[in-house]
This record gives sequence, C-alpha cells and structure tokens, in this order.
Amino acid sequence: MVTAIRYHVSVAYFFAKLAVQRQLEYPLFLVSWFLMIPLQYISGVWVLKLMVEQFQALAGWTFPQLAFLYGLGLLSHGLSVIFFIQTWHIDNMVIRGDFDRMLLRPMNVFFQFVVNYVNFIGIIDLIPGFLIFFYGCAQVGFEWTLVNVLKLAAVVIGGMFIRASICTIMGSAAFWTKRSGSLISLTLATMERTTMYPLSVYPKVIQLALTFILPIGFISFYPATDFIGQEDGFTLPVGLAIWTPIVGIVTFAVSHFIFQSGLKRYESAGS
Repeated sequence: MVTAIRYHVSVAYFFAKLAVQRQLEYPLFLVSWFLMIPLQYISGVWVLKLMVEQFQALAGWTFPQLAFLYGLGLLSHGLSVIFFIQTWHIDNMVIRGDFDRMLLRPMNVFFQFVVNYVNFIGIIDLIPGFLIFFYGCAQVGFEWTLVNVLKLAAVVIGGMFIRASICTIMGSAAFWTKRSGSLISLTLATMERTTMYPLSVYPKVIQLALTFILPIGFISFYPATDFIGQEDGFTLPVGLAIWTPIVGIVTFAVSHFIFQSGLKRYESAGS
C-alpha cells in the first residue's frame, strides 16, 4: 500500500515538474499573462463598485461584502486553474487520442488525467484573488481566528473541487459527442458570473438550480454569508461554510463516476 502511494506521488511530481518546465520556455508569454489577468479581475471588482455607488446595494449586499464574496470565489478559481485546467479540454484530449497512452499505463486513468498537468501560469490568477479578498476582509472586519482560517482553507479547497467537478462532468460529454467545448465555455461563464454576484439577486428557481443541481452557490455565496453574517434565507444543520468541502467531495465523486462511464465509450484516435 505504501509503495503504491509513493509510486503515485512520484508520478504526480514528475508530471507537475514536466508541465512547469514546458511553461517556463516562453517567458514573454508569462509577462503578458501577468499583465492581462490581474487587469481583468480588478476591472471586474471596479465595475461592482461603480454599480453599488451609482445605484444601490445588490440584494442588500454592500460593496465591501461584494468584494469579500468576489475575492473568495477568485481564490478557488485560481487553484482550479492551476491544478484542474485540463478539465476544460477533455474534448481535445478525446479527439487527439490522449487517453490512449493513459490506458496503456498500469494506473487509474482518472488519476492520470487529474495529475497529468499543472498550470504554473495559473498562479497569476491567484494574485488579484488575494488582493481583492484581503481588501474585502479588511472592509467587512473578518476575524482571523484559527477556526475561521481553517474554515476558509476548507472552503477554498472545497470550492476548487466543486469547480473542477462541474467542468469534468460537462467536459465528459465529449466521450459521447466528441465535442464539449461550447458546454465548457458556457459552464465557465456561468461560474464566473454567479460567483461574482450574490445568488439572492436571481429568481428562486435559479437559486435552487445553483444550489442543488449545479452547486455553484457553495463555492463562495453560502460560505460568504456564513463568514460575514449576511442573511440568505437558507439554513442547514451546521454552518454553511462547512458544507462547501462536503459538497466538493460529493461532486468530485460524481464527476469521477461520470468520467469513468464516459471512458468506456472512448473509441481512441482516428476511429
């Protein structure tokens, strides 16, 4: 058992090292990405500020609360871009036959798929996330107690797994249809918009869908309401922030099942 774990860890490390080395071959690309990504997200929070100042609070959420919400969502987004960006490109992997060599290795294909690429450039996505989140924390008076720090870490990791799971589920449609790029684009756009604004601005049917069908609300909205004490009209037996890692584990298990089911339909390249 220990030998198997060491082997899988060494394989994951090898794939990560190889991916980082490939990305560092183009330093100018890194520079352009470093300028573009922070500008994109900082302009997004600036739009939120203008909306609140020119009109009114969004469903009772002030700008500092929105900054906290937006920043919290960006943290899990940044981690998912680093560790799970391959879930966005399952259709390309199906068409190119990338799963052929994974099937030949004496290792779980889903594990290989998950660890085969680490997007080092995704660290840049975390920079504006940290800036916006810490600004929001300062404005709403977030208490940096040990309990809150542990809950925050669990929420960010859980949110990362929810994002990765949803993309894996949607991307796995390629095993049946050969194409899922449009579905992934729609999914990413939906997650970007619905983690930027409080769910309470949407109709009830949308809120229910984003809670029980696609649990995007657990990425940032529900844990944010827990952290800052904002009323959302939704209660669970324990604090809402605790449910994010639980939902993350459940959705990841579901994504694994769907991926494995789709893999049975995989027809290899050129077929």
